[in-house]
Amino acid sequence: MGLLRDLLMGRPNGIRSKLRALLGQKPASGTGAADGASQPVVEPAEHSLRLKVEPPRGVTPPEGFDVVLHRDALEAGKIVEVIVAGTAVAVANVDGTFYAISNACAHAEGPLGEGSLKGDVVTCPYHGWQYSVKDGSCLTNPTAKVKTYPIQIVGDAVCVKL
Repeated sequence: MGLLRDLLMGRPNGIRSKLRALLGQKPASGTGAADGASQPVVEPAEHSLRLKVEPPRGVTPPEGFDVVLHRDALEAGKIVEVIVAGTAVAVANVDGTFYAISNACAHAEGPLGEGSLKGDVVTCPYHGWQYSVKDGSCLTNPTAKVKTYPIQIVGDAVCVKL
């Protein structure tokens, strides 16, 4: 039942749970005091992910690109899910260089933006499949791949093109 809840509602410490907390919604069942566990402390997503509240304003992105976050909002060695024109994209900071890939794992559509990033490899939080954020190649299954998206930095803005 826990896996089904996680698939539908997101992991207790994932971005969907943090966004629900930000919107004032109750956490998914199975994560609160009714289970005998203490209620988790959930802070707004922009705080827990160390994101600035908004991407920089007044930035004109290159044609076809969208401003998704402030360059300083994502620390080196971190990955985060952002929404670009209604599409979930995982943006990673690898030693100051930004990469964007599809947020959906090729195996079971796990949220790669909630995964762990080591070097340029992100590990899916659901089943551990690993991908290079540089080219989208899958290290777990060489026949699988996730889509990559071009990124440009304009001033302090990270811009992604779908």
